[in-house]
Amino acid sequence: MAKIIILLRTNFIMLVRQRALIISSLGLAVISMLVFGFLFSGNGTSKTRLGVVDQDYSPVAAQIVSQLQRSDALQISTGANAEEQQALKDGNRDAVLLIPSGFGQQFVQGGAHLQVFYDQSNPITAATTQLTVQAVVDGINRAALHEPGPVTLEQQAVAVKDLREIDFITPGMLGMLLMWANLAVGVQLVNWRELGITKRLAATPLRPITMISAQVVARLVLSLVQAVVLLALAIWIFNVHIYGNLWLLALVVAVGAFTLLSLGFAIASFVRKSEAANSILLLVSFPMMFLGGSYFSVNDAPSFLQPVVHAMPLYYLNDALRQVIEYGAGWSAIQTGILVMLAWIVASMLVVWRAFKWL
Repeated sequence: MAKIIILLRTNFIMLVRQRALIISSLGLAVISMLVFGFLFSGNGTSKTRLGVVDQDYSPVAAQIVSQLQRSDALQISTGANAEEQQALKDGNRDAVLLIPSGFGQQFVQGGAHLQVFYDQSNPITAATTQLTVQAVVDGINRAALHEPGPVTLEQQAVAVKDLREIDFITPGMLGMLLMWANLAVGVQLVNWRELGITKRLAATPLRPITMISAQVVARLVLSLVQAVVLLALAIWIFNVHIYGNLWLLALVVAVGAFTLLSLGFAIASFVRKSEAANSILLLVSFPMMFLGGSYFSVNDAPSFLQPVVHAMPLYYLNDALRQVIEYGAGWSAIQTGILVMLAWIVASMLVVWRAFKWL
């Protein structure tokens, strides 16, 4: 036990002395958060996000959906009522338009109704959405030549969480921090192998699992410390709120860090040169940085990219962090992401167990 404690202390001191690692992980995350926070400190978006629920499936309903999709001011999403209403409550929609069953028949008779649910937390986007939807409905009424118009709007305001750009960015920067801080373990181990450090360690009674455990604990501690620093800056400078349980947040951070650590160990298990390790690190990290949802939502990414997005551990880490930080979600909301990350840990450690060599 004393040997393990000494090894753990040595690893932690070595990590703290690696200023380049701290600057590249914490520094990049803090700078990105500051830049995006100051640039996008408001609530405005380029397009109003409108969810459309078609429960009628009539030609008239299809015409309304088509006209809404042609509007340059709207970003249209279609889905079931429960799904779109939840997206509105989560802040992922600005409004939801409900086309009820029987709408087409009512339209012919001259008494059809559409129901619109608005996000009342943002009056500007709510007014924009109301005007745009009303313009489409007025166009349908004019084309139908009914007097008065056969379609009326029933509007209902919905109280949802008011999320700013910085509220979205902060969990993504935390996920990116964990990625850069922990994937780098692979490069470090390859450097040790090239310098002969692992060869000397192999001559001792030290087992690989002991060395790996010491690295894991040291980097997990460093990850938690960096996470506290980043979140403290976000709270202090931008008044970001953490709505979820702090212990659950710490669990997500620890599982995410361990996932990326395991991936870093897997890289070091079959790479022999530091140049190759750096190249693979960039090859792995850069797609995750842009497709893992750190800087922007990837839910609307093209369909051919969705399998790639949903295969990345950083996507599930960022999603779990946002669920806890932004929405105060509990275990049920993040358990899928946690299970996926645990699967990555198991797969990576199997690679380490089969392929890791001291020399």
